[in-house]
Amino acid sequence: MFCLRAIGMLIFLTLATCVQADSIQVYLDQIKPVFKERCYACHGGLKQKAGLRLDTAHFIHKGSKNGKIIDAQNPLKSSLLERLSQTDSEDRMPPEGKPVDLETIQAIQAWVHAGAPAPEEEAPEDDPLKHWSFISPVKPFVSNSDQHPIDALLADEHERHGLIPQPLSEPRLRMRRLFLDLVGLPPSPEEIASFLTNPSENQYTKIVDRLLASPHHAERWGRHWMDVWRYSDWFGLGAQLRYSQKHIWQWRDWILDSLNEDKGYDQMILEMLAADELYPLDQNRLRATGFLARNYFLFNRTTWLDKTIEHTSKGFLGLTMQCSKCHDHKYDPISAKDYYQFRAIFEPHQIRTDAIPGESQLEKIGLPRAFDMHIAAPTYVHIRGNEKDPDTSEIIQPGPPSFLRNIPFNISPVELPPEAFQPEIQPHVQDTLLEEALTKIQTLETRLRAVSQENPPREDTNTAFSELKLEIKTAKLRPAMIKTSYEATREKTVAPHSNKLAALIKSAATAEYQY
Repeated sequence: MFCLRAIGMLIFLTLATCVQADSIQVYLDQIKPVFKERCYACHGGLKQKAGLRLDTAHFIHKGSKNGKIIDAQNPLKSSLLERLSQTDSEDRMPPEGKPVDLETIQAIQAWVHAGAPAPEEEAPEDDPLKHWSFISPVKPFVSNSDQHPIDALLADEHERHGLIPQPLSEPRLRMRRLFLDLVGLPPSPEEIASFLTNPSENQYTKIVDRLLASPHHAERWGRHWMDVWRYSDWFGLGAQLRYSQKHIWQWRDWILDSLNEDKGYDQMILEMLAADELYPLDQNRLRATGFLARNYFLFNRTTWLDKTIEHTSKGFLGLTMQCSKCHDHKYDPISAKDYYQFRAIFEPHQIRTDAIPGESQLEKIGLPRAFDMHIAAPTYVHIRGNEKDPDTSEIIQPGPPSFLRNIPFNISPVELPPEAFQPEIQPHVQDTLLEEALTKIQTLETRLRAVSQENPPREDTNTAFSELKLEIKTAKLRPAMIKTSYEATREKTVAPHSNKLAALIKSAATAEYQY
């Protein structure tokens, strides 16, 4: 009797083990892939709505903040299966896309009935915030003070992988690589010959310094940065400006000039994104905001800001954010709210073209630049990315994506001089207009002298003489008109009339803008 019971128990345990093994395989082959594809975005390592994770059987057994979601004794009453089987799209999970197919639901039911088994070593989904790209780099330890940190890093990796670094290239090849890398052009035969007569490290260093100081170095590497920051000339239809801005080449020249000046990358970013607030009267630096002007789009401001967000995140974060316009990102730690917080940073800005000293014709030449215009413009989350369906219940405040939560982001008012928002009161604008007016008067007077000195006089000399005198009289009125208009505008902008509070006059000379 003992033997029969033992054999029966052994058969039962064997069958139970087989059933469990089959259930585990069904879970791995049929169920987990569906959860990964359809559910992890909201219930995985990135995000846990209602406190629920579905990326391991352990978490599924644990349930959500509302309690258990599976019941092995009564699988059909499991809230997991109930939500998956709902016909009402408001209650069904997942809420987007087609419902989970019947075959998968039946597999989940059988798996739950079997106790929802899984491999013992089943690992949860990786935390996206622990991806190497979201971890701050650590400066490598340098044991040799004479060793460059990059060389130290390479040396560590060589040792870790058991690699032996290659020796220095022979001098001729080394020179060619150096020139192509730094200036994009091969060395001349004379330059190679000169180096071969003295291929010392000291001579090599001198050549490196000379190439770095060459304007060709900025041309070589400026092209790379222009690709990263999406430089291109403006596009329109006839006289109509549809994309970017006219004279966007001002930004291109700023990129090259910055590289030639050895301007730091951090400073270049500050100028491209905020020169209008940091250096409001410095036209040399204001050229940098061509980065923002490049994203201009005539027909739709949301499209314009979408491009601004997309290319700011790509260019400076090395990250795509545009998926988060419609929903929380499925792979990266970026929520839809993060997207609109980022948009709120750029919400106030507008683009204009300023006159440059010595030229008043903006069609001929000008400075495309960013400035704050819509100061109080609110930002709302667009439900599922639809700009016609904003969630007006909450105004989104500006801020960086949450994965940058450890970086301080403090917004404070910025005092700008009146010329920043009223560019026509800049002295160089008046000076240019006056110079052009005086030049026109001189041209007319020269023509008048030429007509009066013609010998013999033409038949229409008197008529031409009278017309030119009338033109000169009219032209001489223009400088006075320019001065009067300029002073009136400047007085209105800089010192509004007020005889009561001198403090108000002083405060009216500046404007507070928020970044």
